[in-house]
Amino acid sequence: MTARRITSFTIMLSLSILLFACGDRSGEFPERHTEVSPQTIMEWLSDLCDIAGYGIDSGIQTQPKLDEAANYILKNLHVHGLSQARLEPITANSPYPEDYEITVEAPNEKSRTIACFPLQWTAGTPPGGITGELAYVGDGSASNFRLVDVGGKIALIDEKMMRGYSPTGRSNGAVVTAQEKGAIAVIRAGLQLYSPQFQKGDPVMPPDIFPIPVFSVGRSEGDYLRNLAVSGKPHAVKMALDVPHEAITASNVVFELPGNGRMDEVILVGTHYDTGMFTGAVDNNGSVALMIAWARYFASKPKKSRNRDMIFAWLCGHDFDNNTGHYQFAEAHKDQLQKAIVWDVDHAAIGTRYVFDEIQGKIVPTSEDNEIYIISNNYTFARLAAFTMDKYGFACTQNQFGSSGSGPQWGMAPTTSPWVNFATIPLYYHSPLDTPEKITLDQIKRAYAAHIEVLEHVDATPEGFLRYDNIDPTRPNTPPKVRIEVLSDTVRVGDLVLAWNDSYFYSDDKTAYHYPGVPYWAGTTWDWGDGTPVTVGGPMVNHVYSKPGTYTVTMKFTDTENAVGTATVTITVSDMP
Repeated sequence: MTARRITSFTIMLSLSILLFACGDRSGEFPERHTEVSPQTIMEWLSDLCDIAGYGIDSGIQTQPKLDEAANYILKNLHVHGLSQARLEPITANSPYPEDYEITVEAPNEKSRTIACFPLQWTAGTPPGGITGELAYVGDGSASNFRLVDVGGKIALIDEKMMRGYSPTGRSNGAVVTAQEKGAIAVIRAGLQLYSPQFQKGDPVMPPDIFPIPVFSVGRSEGDYLRNLAVSGKPHAVKMALDVPHEAITASNVVFELPGNGRMDEVILVGTHYDTGMFTGAVDNNGSVALMIAWARYFASKPKKSRNRDMIFAWLCGHDFDNNTGHYQFAEAHKDQLQKAIVWDVDHAAIGTRYVFDEIQGKIVPTSEDNEIYIISNNYTFARLAAFTMDKYGFACTQNQFGSSGSGPQWGMAPTTSPWVNFATIPLYYHSPLDTPEKITLDQIKRAYAAHIEVLEHVDATPEGFLRYDNIDPTRPNTPPKVRIEVLSDTVRVGDLVLAWNDSYFYSDDKTAYHYPGVPYWAGTTWDWGDGTPVTVGGPMVNHVYSKPGTYTVTMKFTDTENAVGTATVTITVSDMP
């Protein structure tokens, strides 16, 4: 630990001890603010899940459900006296289908309709659908594609979900390979059927639509299709998918709460409501409901006791998709957010212990803890959050602290702001078990009190205290030190070249990584040296060369005060044998 971090941490710990001594230590709701009970928060949570829907229905909700969820949040803010809360309109592109179906015809069998779900941002079919036979390529490895011809067929890929939420077929590029080798469609087997999934290279949105239809199916349907594909029997698989990819209007819900004017900083408290994309109590309606109660708590305090302005933002859509309210909120509030302190919550209500057992093919109880992450670009803020959550019985792990980070939920505020993202990945994440009864009143009660305490401590710090730990405006800015690392500097035409800003040799005194959705903040560009467009992205990127040759890859990293670090690497690309 550096001397500066030790000093910063010691000051923060002393401040926290003083605040703990003066504040509520019981883990109960503060006595003077009893208007919102845990039962009421639970009712909000359940109602929001009912709006989103359950099972496969949750994946096809479009604009009317988005409006219903936003207006439900707004109504309950108004009911509790927060009349200044408002809707801020946004424009999004809908990835959801109007209609879809897969049917199978095989000799001596009845026509079978396959339980399925289309993946987001894929092309539809002609009105009459498309028909083809299956080509089974196992887990989608390169060697399997060399052994099986998928041209003019429907590629069937076996998949699993890494850590419960990252599909293997996206990570190894199998879906893209199938399309490139001429498959007319793809079926990804063994996924959580009721969770919409993205394609390789997500997030995407119009006009960047994957060019062929892609569906997911569950374990039992995958077993049937696999057996049919390798049986040698003649068969016909018909797909129909009507997906308009049309622009829709939606809303963020925003409540601004003025402070006493003593400090020129704003506390931003944010979350996302997933109606129309995912369902469940933990992702993310628990956070949505708790934030209504937190806003009520701070609004009920005397204005003179609030040292900073506060903004509570319920943002439309999932955090990792730049087709959402996050980036539009950041643009609309960019002047306010230049001096923001960001507390971003993702699955704040936690949840009980279940897991999807791949062997048994069902969800079962487990003794393992849910994973709770404290992700931050600010050492002092992260430690404050971890200490407080531990006090209320929530065991947290932290990211390896450094000057770089991924930004507060991919675009909600500048990376120069001190930020913490509180993220829980339940063991039943995005599964049919993700329902309100997995949350207990005790968890609601403790989560409410713990997050309130963090925010009270933040508001009690001196102006600029947390910002100093992240980016000190009094220190001169030195250029970033960067180095490119590649998976291999000798590749063949068509291979996926993986490159990244090598963290072992990267350092910068005044920056954090940020998704390029807000390009006037810190970012990285990659010039591949072959005349293709420059890639604007984060620390990890990929590229495919179409011709043999020797190419110089140039990475430029620009920090938040416009200092530039540059690195190059030479890659030799040979032709296929």
